[in-house]
Amino acid sequence: MKRRSNWVGLMLLVLAAACGSSGPPTAPSPIVTPPVDPGPSTPQPPTPPPPTLGITKILAFGDSMTAGTTSPAFVPFTLTAGRPESYPFKLQTLAAARYTGQTIEVFNAGVPGETTVDGNARFGGVLSESKPQAVLLMEGANDLNHPTLSLDITSVTGRMEDMVRLATGRGMQVFLATIPPQRVGGRNAAAPGLVDKYNGQLKVMAGKKGAIVVDVNALLPLSLIGQDGLHPTESGYQKLAEIWLDALKAKYETAPAPTVRR
Repeated sequence: MKRRSNWVGLMLLVLAAACGSSGPPTAPSPIVTPPVDPGPSTPQPPTPPPPTLGITKILAFGDSMTAGTTSPAFVPFTLTAGRPESYPFKLQTLAAARYTGQTIEVFNAGVPGETTVDGNARFGGVLSESKPQAVLLMEGANDLNHPTLSLDITSVTGRMEDMVRLATGRGMQVFLATIPPQRVGGRNAAAPGLVDKYNGQLKVMAGKKGAIVVDVNALLPLSLIGQDGLHPTESGYQKLAEIWLDALKAKYETAPAPTVRR
C-alpha cells in the first residue's frame, strides 16, 4: 500500500507540472469596457454683452422731491447721488445694474423747499460744476403752495423755460417732468386744479423748446404719495427712478450687437 501511495503522489506532481500550476487557481481578469467616444463637443454660445447708454453723466435738478425728502428737510447740499431714499440714488443703482460695462454718474441737485425763483438763480452754477450730458428737471411744486407765486402759474412756467433754454444752449438734453399728483387734503398739497394747469403749460413749453416730456403725473400712482399729500413714499421714489430710467433708455440705450457664431 505504501508503494501505491507513492506512485499516486508522483503522478499528481507530474500532472501539476504539465498544467503549469504552481499554486491555487487565480480569478479571471475583469472585462474592461472602453469609454464611449462622445464625438466633437458643442461650443456654448458666448454671453451677450450688456446694453449701453449713450451718456454717462446725468444731473437731477429740482426741489425736495429730487432731494428725496420723505420727512423734514436735510442739509447740506452736495453733488453726489444723495440720500438712499431719493430717486437719483435709486436711478444710479438701477443704471449700474443694467449698464455693467459703464460707470453711470447721477448727481442729486435737489434742494428742499426751493421754488423756481431760487432754482433759476442757482441752475447755471450747478450745470457748470457737474457738466452733465442730460438734465432731469422737475420743479414747481413749492411755487404752487406759495401764497403769492401760485397766483401766477405762467411766470412759474416761464422760469422753468429759462432753465430749459440755459441747459439746451449748452448742448445738454433736458428731460422735463410734470410734477406728481397730490393728495387732496394733505397738509402740503396745492389747491385743486393748480397741478393740472401747471403740468399742461409745461408740456406746451417743452414742445417749443426741445425738452423731452416725462409725464410723471400720469405714471406715478396717487397711492405712492405719502400722508402729507405732496412727497412720494420711498416706494414712490423707486417708481420715479424707474420712470426716469425708461425715459433715458428710450433716448439713449443701444442694444448689444448680435453675436456671430463661427
